[in-house]
Amino acid sequence: MNSTISQLQQELYSTLKQAGCNRRKIRIARTLCYGGALLYFVGIIAMQIFVFSGNGSPFMPDYEANPNPTFFEQNKILVFIIPLFALIMLGSWGLSFYYKKYTDDEQNAVRQIIRGMFPDAKCYLSPAPLSQSLMQQSNFFGSLKSNYSGGYSFGSVVFENNNRKITFRDIVINKGVKENWLVQSSVGGLLLVFQMMFKGLFAKRVENVVGTFRGMFADAQLEKSINGSVVILPDHLESKLDYLAKNIQALKNVNGNKLVMLEDVEFECYFAVYSNDEITARYVLTPAMKLRMTELKKKYNRDIMLSFSGNRFFFAVAMPEGFLTLGNSSLTSGEALKDLYDNFAAVREILTDLKLK
Repeated sequence: MNSTISQLQQELYSTLKQAGCNRRKIRIARTLCYGGALLYFVGIIAMQIFVFSGNGSPFMPDYEANPNPTFFEQNKILVFIIPLFALIMLGSWGLSFYYKKYTDDEQNAVRQIIRGMFPDAKCYLSPAPLSQSLMQQSNFFGSLKSNYSGGYSFGSVVFENNNRKITFRDIVINKGVKENWLVQSSVGGLLLVFQMMFKGLFAKRVENVVGTFRGMFADAQLEKSINGSVVILPDHLESKLDYLAKNIQALKNVNGNKLVMLEDVEFECYFAVYSNDEITARYVLTPAMKLRMTELKKKYNRDIMLSFSGNRFFFAVAMPEGFLTLGNSSLTSGEALKDLYDNFAAVREILTDLKLK
């Protein structure tokens, strides 16, 4: 496979070089757009603090000392606001313009990479809405009936073998606004704006700003159905006060799901298993499966989630940099291609253990 990666690297060198250039421009544009907006809101708050503290505002004229201020003295704040707005608008235009150019280069490269590495795969990189029922059936995201505000697949790769299909998607799940306590007050709304600005400035991908989960989501049909459901989630999410942790708490109370202890100390250091049938959980999680999951967690250090429901299998991996993307590695050194290959290789190892491929 190293020879294939090297060959693809040579064939795509000019495309990857251009993509790297556009990615750097996106970072500059993001800094201008979101950083400028952040400075604007900080400035507004600072002015309010000055006014309510009784010290007045440095941008407001002192009519007692100077009853006839000039236009400039009356509008000193414009000296700061106009350039700041110009930077924000410039950053917004640059972000939109270079993001499209980068995405076009990235998609062309990813198509060619997948075609070269996995000739038996079908690749679709058109954005599409996610099926709420499919997400619900996976049990990864708790109850989506009340708090699901949407989700998108940025692309999918399909493998077909013996009339059975395995679909991998690059997805983002959006958190419902009603679930965010920040919208309950004006102060909370302002904090929510700050949160969005920070995410816009530091998120791995631009499209992650409104997302709660970004990563790979795979689903396939099992050779035979199981009784009930089995869900394997990262154990550390138990202690986090975040969206997934809340859904884990809800999961325990659905269909009689309960925590299953498997007497595997190392595996249970990384994963927690929930099921409404302990015998089924032990049947599904063979020693080989548990060993493979533990090895993958150690190797890639990512949040790995699996679930079995009826005749369906679901697999998800948290990837803030995206799944069907060029990631954040160096584009011209071959690291991005190797990372993309490793993502598929890791999943296919799990599927081999499950006899899904």
